[in-house]
Amino acid sequence: MERSDDEGYESERQGSSDEEATNSRMDHGETGSHVAGVLNAAEDAAETIRAKARRDADEILRDAKADAAARVEELTREAARVRLEADDYARDIRAAVDSYGTQARREAEEQARKLLADAEEQARATREAAQEMGVQIEADARRRHESLVREARSLEERRQRVLDGLRDLAAQLQDALVEPTSRDVDESLADALDIERRR
Repeated sequence: MERSDDEGYESERQGSSDEEATNSRMDHGETGSHVAGVLNAAEDAAETIRAKARRDADEILRDAKADAAARVEELTREAARVRLEADDYARDIRAAVDSYGTQARREAEEQARKLLADAEEQARATREAAQEMGVQIEADARRRHESLVREARSLEERRQRVLDGLRDLAAQLQDALVEPTSRDVDESLADALDIERRR
């Protein structure tokens, strides 16, 4: 956006140079409105960039929270399914070993308890992994949001520098509109060169 403003300004300046070649007297009446137009365009561009950065950050954060919640829910359902399967398996084992006597029944129940404990451990680990993943996704989204905020701040600072430069240019143009004495011309030329050297 700023590039097109610069190109427009260059085009206007070229057109102004052509007019100077054809007219011996230059009309400075529109200079201020051109500078104001450039300043307004720069402010509009910065506001557009800032608004887009905010919208992108909010959207990323919403998506990350939705993804984290969906993933946690999916992993919780998987853990419940594993527990149900383990319970079913344990019941089947107990029913099958009833006919083999007390010893066989005790062994089968022990195995069922172990399977159930393993399933609960797996469900717990899956749930913890899902929660960690959700925390990680939120942290990533927060980092992305902070990065976008920093970028927006950097763009705001850049916009301010551009505005300050344009204000300096406007002041210099206003000074140039005043009929200078020969001494003023020498001093303003020296000041302008000094400004350029400081940049």
